Amino acid sequence: EKVVGKNTAQSIQSGLYWGVLAQAEGLIARIRAELGEPGMKVVATGGLAPLYASASPDLAVVDSDLTLRGLKILHDRNADARPLRRS
Repeated sequence: EKVVGKNTAQSIQSGLYWGVLAQAEGLIARIRAELGEPGMKVVATGGLAPLYASASPDLAVVDSDLTLRGLKILHDRNADARPLRRS
């Protein structure tokens, strides 16, 4: 929760965590401004999504398995496809 660490290890961990979060929030703000969509919802994905979403109101929706579900959809759609021939 604190940005300033009490020792080197805590300071490095804090800097990485809050730095990544600040980068994401900055990028989200720029995308919202560019698209003219200030209320645009952002989906946080991946294993660390809940950790970052709990600290940022910009990350409104958490879906840790979005990528895996997308890969399953691609697999299911291509399961009956013939393999490509390599030359």
